[in-house]
Amino acid sequence: MMEPVLEKIKEYYLEMLPFNKVLGINIDFLDYDTGDAVTSFNMTKDLIGNPIAGILHGGVTASVIDLTGGLSALISCAKFHEGKSPDVIKEKLISSATIDMRVDYLRPGKGRSFQCRSRIIRAGSRIVVAKIDLYNEKETRIATGTATYLIC
Repeated sequence: MMEPVLEKIKEYYLEMLPFNKVLGINIDFLDYDTGDAVTSFNMTKDLIGNPIAGILHGGVTASVIDLTGGLSALISCAKFHEGKSPDVIKEKLISSATIDMRVDYLRPGKGRSFQCRSRIIRAGSRIVVAKIDLYNEKETRIATGTATYLIC
């Protein structure tokens, strides 16, 4: 059951959400048991927020933190509804939403590539809270965030 669900989550994120295509997001790792999620993307000229410094736009940073935490929330949602029909799970996944998020920008978003890592710090039947960190290719933490998701 877990592999098809993880594949549906990947398909939803990579095929059905156009903004994720703009960001160039890759899903590197999803763990059904823990809810951990890892995404990555490369720096492109379209993601630069400061053309002089060549650093990542803060909105990109926040978006990637949100979407990576959202992956953890969707895994938690799928686990909570395990055993239900694929259509029920799909409806639950589609109706999930971010209800609160805080991002701390720790240093300028310098780098050629970035990796974002999320882990669940609380999972209930309707609310999931995730802790998310964004790193560059040198393993320098660029930003950290905490996000709360409604998983219906």
